[in-house]
Amino acid sequence: MTEQPDFRIGASLLRRIFAAAMFALLAIVLFKMGFSGEGPLWGRGLLVVFGGLVVAMGVWLWQATEGGLVLQDGVLALEDGRVLARLEDVTKVERGAFALKPAGGFVLKMQKKQPFGWGPGLWWVRGRTVAIGGVVHPAAGKAMAQFIEAGMAERALQERPDEGGDEGR
Repeated sequence: MTEQPDFRIGASLLRRIFAAAMFALLAIVLFKMGFSGEGPLWGRGLLVVFGGLVVAMGVWLWQATEGGLVLQDGVLALEDGRVLARLEDVTKVERGAFALKPAGGFVLKMQKKQPFGWGPGLWWVRGRTVAIGGVVHPAAGKAMAQFIEAGMAERALQERPDEGGDEGR
Protein backbone atom coordinates (compact mmCIF):
# COMPACT_ATOMS: atom_id res chain seq x y z
CA MET A 1 0.00 0.00 0.00
CA THR A 2 1.42 3.39 -0.97
CA GLU A 3 1.20 6.41 1.25
CA GLN A 4 -0.92 9.33 0.07
CA PRO A 5 1.05 12.47 -0.89
CA ASP A 6 0.66 15.58 1.24
CA PHE A 7 -0.02 17.62 -1.88
CA ARG A 8 -0.16 16.96 -5.65
CA ILE A 9 -0.17 19.49 -8.45
CA GLY A 10 -0.47 18.98 -12.18
CA ALA A 11 -1.90 20.32 -15.40
CA SER A 12 -5.47 19.60 -16.44
CA LEU A 13 -6.10 18.00 -19.82
CA LEU A 14 -7.70 21.18 -21.16
CA ARG A 15 -4.67 23.30 -20.19
CA ARG A 16 -2.30 20.75 -21.75
CA ILE A 17 -4.31 20.72 -24.98
CA PHE A 18 -4.37 24.53 -25.14
CA ALA A 19 -0.61 24.83 -24.55
CA ALA A 20 0.23 22.16 -27.13
CA ALA A 21 -2.19 23.77 -29.60
CA MET A 22 -0.34 27.08 -29.29
CA PHE A 23 2.90 25.32 -30.24
CA ALA A 24 1.11 23.60 -33.14
CA LEU A 25 -0.30 26.91 -34.38
CA LEU A 26 3.14 28.55 -34.29
CA ALA A 27 4.64 25.57 -36.14
CA ILE A 28 1.96 25.79 -38.85
CA VAL A 29 2.68 29.49 -39.37
CA LEU A 30 6.44 28.86 -39.56
CA PHE A 31 6.01 25.95 -42.01
CA LYS A 32 3.58 27.95 -44.16
CA MET A 33 6.04 30.84 -44.34
CA GLY A 34 8.95 28.48 -45.00
CA PHE A 35 7.23 26.64 -47.84
CA SER A 36 5.64 29.76 -49.38
CA GLY A 37 8.28 30.18 -52.09
CA GLU A 38 8.94 33.83 -51.24
CA GLY A 39 12.31 35.08 -50.00
CA PRO A 40 15.77 33.57 -50.07
CA LEU A 41 16.14 29.80 -49.78
CA TRP A 42 18.30 30.01 -46.64
CA GLY A 43 15.62 32.14 -44.90
CA ARG A 44 12.83 29.75 -45.81
CA GLY A 45 14.98 26.81 -44.69
CA LEU A 46 15.57 28.51 -41.35
CA LEU A 47 11.82 28.97 -40.87
CA VAL A 48 11.22 25.27 -41.59
CA VAL A 49 13.95 24.31 -39.08
CA PHE A 50 12.39 26.60 -36.45
CA GLY A 51 8.99 25.05 -37.21
CA GLY A 52 10.44 21.59 -36.57
CA LEU A 53 11.96 22.78 -33.28
CA VAL A 54 8.59 24.20 -32.23
CA VAL A 55 6.92 20.85 -32.98
CA ALA A 56 9.57 19.09 -30.87
CA MET A 57 9.02 21.60 -28.06
CA GLY A 58 5.26 21.00 -28.17
CA VAL A 59 5.78 17.23 -27.91
CA TRP A 60 8.20 17.77 -25.02
CA LEU A 61 5.64 20.00 -23.26
CA TRP A 62 2.93 17.37 -23.76
CA GLN A 63 5.13 14.67 -22.23
CA ALA A 64 6.37 16.85 -19.35
CA THR A 65 2.86 17.86 -18.29
CA GLU A 66 1.55 14.30 -18.44
CA GLY A 67 2.56 13.67 -14.83
CA GLY A 68 2.53 16.02 -11.91
CA LEU A 69 4.50 17.15 -8.91
CA VAL A 70 4.12 15.54 -5.51
CA LEU A 71 4.93 17.06 -2.13
CA GLN A 72 5.43 14.25 0.37
CA ASP A 73 7.54 13.82 3.50
CA GLY A 74 9.24 17.20 3.02
CA VAL A 75 10.29 16.49 -0.57
CA LEU A 76 8.96 18.10 -3.75
CA ALA A 77 9.39 15.56 -6.54
CA LEU A 78 8.05 14.50 -9.91
CA GLU A 79 5.63 11.59 -9.89
CA ASP A 80 8.38 9.41 -11.36
CA GLY A 81 10.51 10.06 -8.27
CA ARG A 82 12.98 12.72 -9.41
CA VAL A 83 13.54 15.09 -6.48
CA LEU A 84 13.29 18.79 -7.33
CA ALA A 85 13.65 20.24 -3.83
CA ARG A 86 13.91 19.23 -0.22
CA LEU A 87 11.81 21.60 1.85
CA GLU A 88 14.42 21.76 4.60
CA ASP A 89 16.69 23.51 2.04
CA VAL A 90 14.09 26.14 1.03
CA THR A 91 14.97 29.64 2.23
CA LYS A 92 12.17 31.61 0.58
CA VAL A 93 8.96 31.16 -1.41
CA GLU A 94 8.29 33.87 -4.02
CA ARG A 95 4.81 34.10 -5.50
CA GLY A 96 4.10 37.82 -5.74
CA ALA A 97 2.97 39.70 -8.84
CA PHE A 98 6.48 41.00 -9.52
CA ALA A 99 8.37 37.77 -8.84
CA LEU A 100 10.16 36.21 -11.81
CA LYS A 101 8.09 33.04 -11.90
CA PRO A 102 6.11 30.87 -14.31
CA ALA A 103 2.48 31.78 -14.94
CA GLY A 104 0.20 30.70 -12.11
CA GLY A 105 3.12 29.35 -10.13
CA PHE A 106 5.81 30.18 -7.61
CA VAL A 107 9.55 30.07 -7.07
CA LEU A 108 11.51 28.37 -4.31
CA LYS A 109 14.88 29.86 -3.36
CA MET A 110 17.19 27.14 -2.08
CA GLN A 111 20.19 27.11 0.29
CA LYS A 112 22.35 25.16 -2.15
CA LYS A 113 22.49 24.68 -5.90
CA GLN A 114 20.18 22.12 -7.42
CA PRO A 115 20.83 19.99 -10.53
CA PHE A 116 19.63 21.76 -13.68
CA GLY A 117 16.42 20.51 -15.24
CA TRP A 118 13.33 21.55 -17.13
CA GLY A 119 9.88 20.12 -17.68
CA PRO A 120 8.28 22.65 -20.08
CA GLY A 121 4.99 23.96 -18.81
CA LEU A 122 5.39 22.52 -15.32
CA TRP A 123 8.77 23.19 -13.68
CA TRP A 124 12.37 24.30 -14.13
CA VAL A 125 15.46 24.28 -11.93
CA ARG A 126 18.50 26.51 -12.34
CA GLY A 127 21.10 27.08 -9.67
CA ARG A 128 19.39 27.90 -6.39
CA THR A 129 16.02 28.48 -8.04
CA VAL A 130 13.22 25.94 -8.40
CA ALA A 131 10.22 27.29 -10.32
CA ILE A 132 6.82 25.61 -10.48
CA GLY A 133 3.98 26.64 -12.80
CA GLY A 134 3.15 27.33 -16.41
CA VAL A 135 0.11 25.32 -17.42
CA VAL A 136 -0.80 24.66 -13.78
CA HIS A 137 -4.02 26.26 -12.55
CA PRO A 138 -3.13 29.42 -10.56
CA ALA A 139 -5.24 28.34 -7.55
CA ALA A 140 -3.34 25.04 -7.33
CA GLY A 141 0.01 26.85 -7.56
CA LYS A 142 -1.02 29.30 -4.85
CA ALA A 143 -2.27 26.51 -2.59
CA MET A 144 0.97 24.52 -2.92
CA ALA A 145 3.05 27.65 -2.23
CA GLN A 146 0.99 28.38 0.89
CA PHE A 147 1.34 24.76 2.00
CA ILE A 148 5.14 25.02 1.68
CA GLU A 149 5.17 28.39 3.49
CA ALA A 150 3.11 26.91 6.33
CA GLY A 151 5.56 24.02 6.63
CA MET A 152 8.48 26.47 6.74
CA ALA A 153 6.76 28.51 9.48
CA GLU A 154 6.04 25.38 11.50
CA ARG A 155 9.65 24.24 11.17
CA ALA A 156 10.90 27.71 12.24
CA LEU A 157 8.71 27.57 15.36
CA GLN A 158 10.03 24.11 16.27
CA GLU A 159 13.64 25.21 15.84
CA ARG A 160 13.24 28.38 17.94
CA PRO A 161 14.15 27.86 21.60
CA ASP A 162 11.40 28.26 24.17
CA GLU A 163 11.51 31.83 25.50
CA GLY A 164 9.23 31.26 28.47
CA GLY A 165 6.37 33.45 27.33
CA ASP A 166 7.22 36.43 29.62
CA GLU A 167 8.13 38.82 26.82
CA GLY A 168 5.92 41.73 27.93
CA ARG A 169 7.10 41.96 31.57
